[in-house]
Parts: sequence; structure tokens; C-alpha cells
Amino acid sequence: MRRLMDYCRGYFEARRNYHHDDAQDIAINNLHTLPRVALLTFILLAIFLLATPYIIPDWTPSVWHLVFLPVSLSMFVLTALYARGKENAAVSIRASTALCIIYEVSLFAGVAAIDVLGTLDAPASFLPMLFVVMPVLFNLPFLVMYTLICLAAVSFIVLVLLIKPLSIGLYDIFEAIVAVFFSLAVDYLVTTLRIRDYETRMKYKLLSTRDAFSSVFNKRASEDAMRKYLRASNPVAKCALVILDLDDFKKINDTAGHMVGDVVLRRTADMLLRIFRASDIVGRFGGDEFIILAKGMNSRDSIERKCRKIHDELWNLMERKSGLRVTCSIGAVLISGQEVGYDEVFHQADAALYEAKKLGKDKCVIHQYTHKE
Repeated sequence: MRRLMDYCRGYFEARRNYHHDDAQDIAINNLHTLPRVALLTFILLAIFLLATPYIIPDWTPSVWHLVFLPVSLSMFVLTALYARGKENAAVSIRASTALCIIYEVSLFAGVAAIDVLGTLDAPASFLPMLFVVMPVLFNLPFLVMYTLICLAAVSFIVLVLLIKPLSIGLYDIFEAIVAVFFSLAVDYLVTTLRIRDYETRMKYKLLSTRDAFSSVFNKRASEDAMRKYLRASNPVAKCALVILDLDDFKKINDTAGHMVGDVVLRRTADMLLRIFRASDIVGRFGGDEFIILAKGMNSRDSIERKCRKIHDELWNLMERKSGLRVTCSIGAVLISGQEVGYDEVFHQADAALYEAKKLGKDKCVIHQYTHKE
């Protein structure tokens, strides 16, 4: 029993995390699904109304059948217009969820009216089936989905008891309760697949942003993250861009071997992640070069301390532990409340790195960013 409780807690925690982390994509998918489902409801109801008299000769549609036809068409128009207006804009998560709730309430109400008021002398045909199908159609938080389903089921049961003959109503009540439990099973299976798909996408997304030899960002991911940060920070960006180049790295590969070279890259990347904050952006720019954007850091003393620590850590990691001497050249640019573009600041940091290399190994050159018209 305890293991079952632990599994249930883990499942609901994974479900909450999924709905929180992937909320925007879920809202977009729900919004795209809504008009399709509303249109399909209208088409199926129209076909039902046209075909049923040929199958059951004495059957005639009730007013509830006829009323639900324009209601379903109106829901299609409403959701389609909203979804179309959001094709090139951010989707409001609350608005998407609200539209799903409005649609489900109208669908449950319309189908319940047809199954109870429209077919007084026959068992319900549609609402129990709708309970089972609904978790597949829309991706909603568990409490939202099952609050709607349970309210619909309770309302349906009350209507059946008040209006339908008891001999028929008991079958309707039994089918509704069974359908709710079946919907729980369907919801569990579908949501588990959705969570697995999300986790797989996140895994491959993470892999696509990471360097093959280390745990830092690769060139493209680090550049994208830095551009995004600078755009958000302008026109008063405060940060430092640092480029680090391992000295004579080719000699290390040639004399100690490529496996040792890979170890050096991994240790350097891990060292940079320790020295800089978790909020800073650390990436491998290519070969033996690393690039760091230190957010909010625009003090020369702070960058100088970081550079000294990098040089000391390299010695501790390599020469003291393995007898391998590894040094690096560092070029840095400080941005102090200025408007800045990534390409421009990168070129200035690269020029500072070039100066450090000209001065010899194990050097650091720091420049103040200057905006060029």
C-alpha cells in the first residue's frame, strides 16, 4: 500500500511539473484542438440528425437536438476566431484554459439535455462516452478536468432521477459512474504518454544545447542565450563578456594524446562552472576556447579576481594533480549600464584576448566596452 501511495505521489508531482514547465505549449495545443473538436461536434450532430430517421423510422429530433446544433457551430466560430488571432502571437494560458472550460461546459450541458430531456424513454447514448473521450481531447490539469467531469456527472444523475423513469434512469446512472472511472484510466494512460513525450523532448533539447566534451553550453546555445540576455538588458546592460583560450592546447594533444586533451577540456569547463554563478552563461566556443557572460558584473576588480582564480584553479587541477602544465589567456570586456550588441562586444573581447596572447601565456586583458557608431 505504501509503495502504491509513493507511486501516486510521484505521478501527480510529475504531472504538476509537466503542466507547469510545458504550460505554453499545452495552451497552444489546446487552442489548436478546440476549433477542430467544435467543428467535428457540429458535423457529427448534423449527420446524426439526418441519418437517424432512416435508421429509426418513428424517431424525430427534440428541441434540444436542434438547439445544440447552432450552439456547437457558435463555439466553433468563437474558438476559431480566437485561435486565428493568436497565430503569430503569444498564447494566453489562462485564456486557452478558460475557452476549454467554456466549451466543455457547453458540450456537457448540451449532451446531457439531449440524453435526458430529448430521450425520456430511452437510455442515454452520448454523455457516458463523452466522459471517457474528454481527457484525450484536451490537456488540462487533473483538478480542472475532473471537477468539470464530476460536476457534469452529478448534474446528469440528478436530472435522470428527477425526470426519467426509474427503470431506465438506473441504467443511465450506472453507465455514468462506470464512465467516470473509465475516464480516470484513460486520463492516466494518456497523461503518462504525454509526460514521457515531454521528458524525451526536454532530454534531446538539453543534449542539443550542451557541448559534446563538457557540461557547458555549446557555441550556438551560448551565443543564443547571450544575445537574448543583452536584448532584455538594453539600454542599460551591466555585465562582462569573457573569452578564455587554453595556451598551446595543440601541444597537449600532440604530446599527451587526445584523451588527455578531452580531460583538460572537461576539467576546465567544470572549473568555470564552479567559479562563475549558476545564473551566468558559460559555453565552449570551439576548440580550446570558452566564453562566459557574467550577468550584472561590471567591476574591474571583480573580473580581475575571477581571472586570478581561473589561473590558480588551472594550476591546481592540472599541474599539481597530474604534472601537466596548463595555462590560459583571457580577454574581457566590461559593460557598465550601456546599450550593447552581442557581435560588437564579442569583437572587443576577442581583441582583448589577442592582446593577452601577444603579452605571453597566462595573461589577462580587460577593456571597458566602447560603443562605436
